[in-house]
Amino acid sequence: MSINLDLTKQFTELLKQANIPTTEQEFQAQWDALLIENGFEINNQSPFSPFWRLQKALIAKPAKEMVDILTTQIMPNTFVLSAQNEWLDAKGAGRNTPRLQAVKTQGNVQIHRVDSSGELTIQKGTLIQSTPINGVVYQVQTLFDVTLADGVASINALVEATEFGSDHNLPGGYYNNFVIPIEGVSVTNNDDWLVKAGQLVESDSNYQLRIRDKFATSGNFHVDAVYRSIISEFPGILADNIIFDHTAPRGPGSANAYVYLPVGTVTQTVVDSINNHTASGYHGHGDDLLVFAIPTTPKNIELQYWLKPNETDIKTQIEQFIRAAFRENSAYEATTCKPNENFSFSLLASELHAQFPQISSLNFITNDFNTGMSLPVIDTLTVTKQG
Repeated sequence: MSINLDLTKQFTELLKQANIPTTEQEFQAQWDALLIENGFEINNQSPFSPFWRLQKALIAKPAKEMVDILTTQIMPNTFVLSAQNEWLDAKGAGRNTPRLQAVKTQGNVQIHRVDSSGELTIQKGTLIQSTPINGVVYQVQTLFDVTLADGVASINALVEATEFGSDHNLPGGYYNNFVIPIEGVSVTNNDDWLVKAGQLVESDSNYQLRIRDKFATSGNFHVDAVYRSIISEFPGILADNIIFDHTAPRGPGSANAYVYLPVGTVTQTVVDSINNHTASGYHGHGDDLLVFAIPTTPKNIELQYWLKPNETDIKTQIEQFIRAAFRENSAYEATTCKPNENFSFSLLASELHAQFPQISSLNFITNDFNTGMSLPVIDTLTVTKQG
């Protein structure tokens, strides 16, 4: 378990202010003082005395270890801000806010066949996969048998990811082939394919935000924190990925909430589920709040790159890394774009250099931009090798 070092210093300082020793030397000095106070003064204070070194160690070392446990575990885990793991679970349980569990991505893929004559059944459990992204292939499987009747060329099939997590919330077009090919039949996920966003077991940081927001739910008025708490209970919607617009979009007292995902795009199906939930008894009296997928702004991105001598071309990997920065995948640890921030191509370039040491030089022809109240998405991506 990792605790912020600054917090540890603050807790240690609190103990010092309460005149509680925090080092072995301070505990040894206090031990000496207590012995003298009780009439048991040791004349042989030589540091070379084995007996006396043993006595001090028996007192000072365990006491110091107890203080360390107090400042690095017990005291931090007393507060929602710094509590972690099972300690944070206990905090959440006390506020009737359990940690969100892992969910598998669900959505509809479109299956199309060239020859529509006859009947064709795609079996339950048929695996569909993406092309490799940084060596990782993402898979979904059909949840039910689907049958294309005679004369029917296309049909939608409900699929579920084979693993938990938001990594499988890939945008349209990524799931594009059967693991076991079916002759004359193709498959893809359209832009509006997502039905339920996947997620891992909720992280401590997101759980801390939801518990904090829960404090506001005891009031009679619904405020941002209340709606953030409600909306962030939906799979895949992180508390940090909710933005409120209070500019009265539908007149006085109205507001909008915009949501987005760590990977992929929020579909209308997901938005409708959230709005139906908030409308069925979770609205505050007289509230006028609607949830929307955050608006997107298409961007044309152009990059020129040079490789070091005798290096194999990595154009595909560079493209995938850039797409990770625009939330199309999570296979690379790129700094992702966010609303109301400046998107820096110089930062993206430095991360590309760190990820791919084969790169000699990079030149983004696209300029930095401010995202505003929207999420930038890639319209066209042109990556050209130079030299």
